[in-house]
Amino acid sequence: MCDSLEEKFGAWELFDEIWQKEMTDDDILGDISDKVVLFTEDSPFHDRLNLRPDVKDNAKAQSIRSRGNKFFHPKVKRYIEAIKCYNESIAFSEKGSEDRAIAYANRSMICYELHRYEECLENIRLARDSNYPERLASKLVKREEDAKKALLAAGNNRIVVKGRVDSKACGGELKLTYNGHETVPQVAECLTLCESKTFGRYVVTNQNLNAGDVVIIEQPFCRLLRDVYRCIRCEFCFKESIFTLIPCEGCTVAMYCTVECMEKAYKQYHRIECPIIRDMWRIFTKLPVLSLRVVITAINCYDYNLHEMRQHLSDLNEKKVSAFSMDWTTATMREIYDTVHVLETNANVRDSKDRMTRVFFTTIIRKLLLERTDLGKICEIDSDLSELLDDLLLRHLQTSAVNMHSLHYMEYQPSEKLYEIENHASACFPLLSMLNHSCAPNVTRVTLYDGRCAVIVSRPIPKGGQLYDNYGMHHSLMGRKERMLDLAKQYKFICKCEACIKDYPLYPDLPSIDVTRHGMIDIGVIHDELVEHDAKQAANLLPKLRRYLNDIGQQYPSKETCSCQELFLRSFQILYNPTSESASYWQYCKP
Repeated sequence: MCDSLEEKFGAWELFDEIWQKEMTDDDILGDISDKVVLFTEDSPFHDRLNLRPDVKDNAKAQSIRSRGNKFFHPKVKRYIEAIKCYNESIAFSEKGSEDRAIAYANRSMICYELHRYEECLENIRLARDSNYPERLASKLVKREEDAKKALLAAGNNRIVVKGRVDSKACGGELKLTYNGHETVPQVAECLTLCESKTFGRYVVTNQNLNAGDVVIIEQPFCRLLRDVYRCIRCEFCFKESIFTLIPCEGCTVAMYCTVECMEKAYKQYHRIECPIIRDMWRIFTKLPVLSLRVVITAINCYDYNLHEMRQHLSDLNEKKVSAFSMDWTTATMREIYDTVHVLETNANVRDSKDRMTRVFFTTIIRKLLLERTDLGKICEIDSDLSELLDDLLLRHLQTSAVNMHSLHYMEYQPSEKLYEIENHASACFPLLSMLNHSCAPNVTRVTLYDGRCAVIVSRPIPKGGQLYDNYGMHHSLMGRKERMLDLAKQYKFICKCEACIKDYPLYPDLPSIDVTRHGMIDIGVIHDELVEHDAKQAANLLPKLRRYLNDIGQQYPSKETCSCQELFLRSFQILYNPTSESASYWQYCKP
């Protein structure tokens, strides 16, 4: 990963220090609120958090490049670690500097060693465009000639990643199993949004659903790449572009696969994030950063007209806004944001410390925005607009914690020589957010190549049944007490799902089905076949797993059902998840 932005002392640690020092048993929320606001207004919190403008630094770039050289050494050959260092060196270096040019040239060396000759030539071009020093030019010329010869000899063919077969060739592009709603085409027409005091808003089906049915495919309102992938993936489209990333010229964090992605990111959110994103990642975890991304994306929907945005939101009847009833075929980005704006905050069930933590974070983020970005000039002439920023940030610091979803891809693990699912981003999905949690879910989510998320039925659901997602606490992996504590802490509800009411056991203690009645599949053999990450194999196994799940799905919980669900999900992931290209170049790295 890149050089970590994390430091030992962040916003949470500072707030906790204030809370412990200032809060007493006699204090009420208003008192501590005044103290927190006073601290952020008058005390040196900038110094305490080491907040500082983000600037290019050639000395830092040189130091990081030197670390990359150590990884590149012939006796080490840790090429991937080396190229991450070179990417970060590129991000830190000044435009047109020798340090940037040398980092591009070093990156071209790794591309050449990994037989990625096209990327090698692209980095040579970038090095020259960055004023590569004449005293070293002969090295670049020689490498360029060798790369062109190798490319010609190879017939201009890239290395093919084992198992990386186009899903269209195996099972076709993933589509809804049923017709979509006329006005909500990304949702199967058999799904209905309901509301009650017990469940809040929830989704039911008006017909029987089978395992394998695809019932929702949703595009996120906005996404956020995890910081650890900033030197590996494009910050805008999330494409794995480790060999050819180019930097934002205004910060030392964002990198992109193309100028086009850079320009799109700048227009949608990065023009505001750019001056503060390094401090944001350094003092906060991903949820506050995602909350900022939601707010900026929303502001962009109004072309940065905060007066118009404030007026619209003040007139908005939130109770009438529903992602399921809106006409998505004609919806504007402003209307889509309305469905995000009304997501549950759980503000009424948060304790004093929880609420004040978010107030503290809001105050810091708002001050950073006003001090360093264009929003400061906009809000300077109208204090009410600063209050709007406060309201939006605080709202989404609460909605993000209980509504946002992780995006995943399949990462090659060289030590085990297999692929494992990894979380690379978080996203805001107003439709998916309507699905309630169960520790024994009946649907699962799969991230698709294009960034959308698909909801797939993982065991039969009868007509009138509710669709249940899982928020990360499954009965087969966690005991009831632990699950309920974690859910109450993060999501602010007491879980009363079937697994918690009936106290389903952990996987080792689950009962087995009657195989003489239902038949049996060799779970171990199928697992070994899927570990190979072969898309054709997964496509062949998927119908078999689907039939078995539909046959034994009512015999829940059981070892066979839970095991089959995992194999079933793995098959979908192999076919439709984004997949790292790591397997193609680990063979050239030192074992």
